[in-house]
Amino acid sequence: LAQIDFGPDDFLYVLGNVLGRGPEGLRILHDLSLKPNAQVLLGNQEFAAMICLPWLQEELSSDGTRDDVLAARLQQVLSWKSDGGAAVMEEFTRLPLAGRQLVLDELSRLERTAEVSCGGNRFVLVHANLENFAPGRPLGDYGIGELIQGKPDIGSRYFDDRYLVFGHTPTPLLYGRERIGEEGTQIFRQDSLIGINCGCVYGGRLGCICLDTFAEYYV
Repeated sequence: LAQIDFGPDDFLYVLGNVLGRGPEGLRILHDLSLKPNAQVLLGNQEFAAMICLPWLQEELSSDGTRDDVLAARLQQVLSWKSDGGAAVMEEFTRLPLAGRQLVLDELSRLERTAEVSCGGNRFVLVHANLENFAPGRPLGDYGIGELIQGKPDIGSRYFDDRYLVFGHTPTPLLYGRERIGEEGTQIFRQDSLIGINCGCVYGGRLGCICLDTFAEYYV
């Protein structure tokens, strides 16, 4: 934020996975939710939190859950825990009841997509993909699973009049690298596609692009 000189006249979009990719994800999500000029889109990590954290809240706020219900939830919880959810659940359990409810409320308000017009261009922002894309299909018609998993077909042109900006897939993989490292950790741009996940958590960099000017910034 310091590098891009983020101020009140700017608007920041974060394309999901604020959670599950390091410590204090809930604090970061809360901080962003307090900014009137910032918006976090729903990523696969936030979606997993929306499912699993209410179950944890139920356990923390009651005398327990039936064994059959716990068994039905266990596989999904363990899957998320091994994919970054452990830190989120630990942070969640340290919060007071009011803080935990605030987290659940903030998660429930996350938007799935955003549309932006600036600098003479139009942009569609999503976490990962527009799976099963069809020209003219309304954005609101895409299910959560079509927006938070997979990667766009980088050989296709999705829109003639808009850019598709996405995260999720680390850009070195989009550039054809087998591993994520220094090489290929810049923002991916090809035709009307812009990929901004430069693999920070995997040893790459944190990337940001200004949609007004297409200037790129890295940490």
